[in-house]
Amino acid sequence: MTVSLETRKLSIIEYMAELEDESILLQIENLLKPKVDFWEELSDVEKASIHKGIEQLDAGQRIGYEAFMAKYRKTEA
Repeated sequence: MTVSLETRKLSIIEYMAELEDESILLQIENLLKPKVDFWEELSDVEKASIHKGIEQLDAGQRIGYEAFMAKYRKTEA
């Protein structure tokens, strides 16, 4: 038995009409109407850090995942 698209939409509308949980409503709103591109919400310092990282990668300055993790595992111990 296949439920029609219209039936599914109506079911969702009925569910939302009875919904009382503000956090779920906010999640639905964010899903349906994304506010802005995340890049626009970053600070200038964060954007500069990302650009620097890209430049380093383009210049071949990179380390492998295991080497990176080994460095930070040492600091946790």
